[in-house]
Amino acid sequence: MPEQRTRLTTEQRRAELIEATLRALSSRDPERLSVQEISAEAGVSVGLLYHYFGGKDALVFAAMEFAADRMIADLTAATGEGPLLGRLMAGLGAYLDHVQLHSVGWQALMRAGGSSGLAELGRRVDAASFELILDALGIDTPSETAVMVVEGCLAFEKAACLRWLASADIERATLEQVLAGTFLSALQSASGADPALAAGLARLAEG
Repeated sequence: MPEQRTRLTTEQRRAELIEATLRALSSRDPERLSVQEISAEAGVSVGLLYHYFGGKDALVFAAMEFAADRMIADLTAATGEGPLLGRLMAGLGAYLDHVQLHSVGWQALMRAGGSSGLAELGRRVDAASFELILDALGIDTPSETAVMVVEGCLAFEKAACLRWLASADIERATLEQVLAGTFLSALQSASGADPALAAGLARLAEG
């Protein structure tokens, strides 16, 4: 008796195609990924892919949006509770986990420029990281100094991660140490000009 395939709902099929696209993106840049490769990864016809997403660009965007939202959710969960230093290190670990597991997609997000959809997703991740750091530091209304420090550290984090992915000589432990040290040094340097940063630094020193 022939095996009957389970009939998926529209949402289940879309989710299946998104996951297949993310798997394909783990080794191929979005620009070089074809609909044939995605359909082969998902085990469906090209026609079915077009039926659910209309084309490759829409599917890639949906997959990248899903990945960005998942990254934000992971960062939020990691930095939720506990001592400040532990929360920040957990957030850094969650960020690097995502970069390591989804390196091609993450690089596509970070390198997207202008007003493209992928660039907007990258800005969404940046904004979420920014807010999580401020929340962990207990800063509701950041000064321009605080904005400079946090945005500068996030920009350095992205640049350092890109170098990490490009070089086999950089260990993850080294990257974590450098990123954490850079953030603490930036807080220390700016704490004299911003009482809120000084208070956040004091809470970090408490653990």
